Amino acid sequence: MAEEELPPSKLGTKSHWDEVYEREVRVFNDVGDEGEVWFGETAVKKMRRWASKHLPRRSPDDPAIRILECGSGNGTLLLSFLTSSGSPPPEKQKFHLTGIDYCDSATILASSIETSRRETLSEEIDEDEEILNDVECEWRTADLLRKDFKGETWDLVMDKGTYDALCLSQEKITSTEDEESLKGDGDGMLPSQLYPERIAKLVKKGGLFLITSCNFTEEEIRARYTKEELGFEFHSSVPHPSFAFGGKSGTTVCTVAFKKI
Repeated sequence: MAEEELPPSKLGTKSHWDEVYEREVRVFNDVGDEGEVWFGETAVKKMRRWASKHLPRRSPDDPAIRILECGSGNGTLLLSFLTSSGSPPPEKQKFHLTGIDYCDSATILASSIETSRRETLSEEIDEDEEILNDVECEWRTADLLRKDFKGETWDLVMDKGTYDALCLSQEKITSTEDEESLKGDGDGMLPSQLYPERIAKLVKKGGLFLITSCNFTEEEIRARYTKEELGFEFHSSVPHPSFAFGGKSGTTVCTVAFKKI
C-alpha cells in the first residue's frame, strides 16, 4: 500500500525556516532568549534519557561517541549532552556532537547558545547529581538531502521534528552531490521518500537512529524506516502521555528508535 503524503505547508519550505531563525538570532542577541524548542523540553529530556540508557559506556581512552542531529535548529537537544545527571552522578563521557541544518542562521544561533551555556555551566551545575562531559561541538550548514557525506557515519543519529517538516514539502529532489540523478517516479523523489535513505547512510553498522514525530504514529514511522533496503530494525520506543477519544487511545507525539544491522 502506498504511503499517504501530507499536504504541503510553508513549514516545509526553507524560506520559512530562514525567516524563523534569522528572527531568533536577533532576539537571542538582544535579550538572550534561546528560541522555541520543538515538542518542548519534555521531548528533549526523554530523548536524552533514552540515549543515556542505550549508548555504550566508553572509557576515557576510547574515541568519543559520535552523535549527529539532523535539522538541529537552535541546538537544544545536542547541547543536553554537555552534562550527564544521576544520583550518584555517572562517569564523565566523551562526545563529538554534530548539528546539521540547511539554515545558516540556525547554525549561527546554535553556536551562540553553546558559547553562552559553556560560560555559565560550571557555576550552575549541581555536583551532587550532574557531571560535565568532555564534549566537542560542530555546527554545519548543509542540505541533508543533497550533500555528499563521503562515507561519514555516526554512532547515533537523531531527528526531532525534521522529518515532519520535510514531509510538508512537495519539492522533488532530482539530483544529489553523490548521485547524478534520482529517478523516483521519473522526475525525482519527494523529501519524505528520500530522507530515510539518506539517514540510513549516516548511521554506522550497529549504530542507532532516534526520531521524534508529531505528524506520524509509531506504526507509520516503523513502517517507513524498516524497509529492507534501509538496513534498520526496530529497537525500542519511548512512552509519551496518551489520550483517549471515541473508544480509541493514542499519543500526539511518538519517539522511536532503530538499529542499523
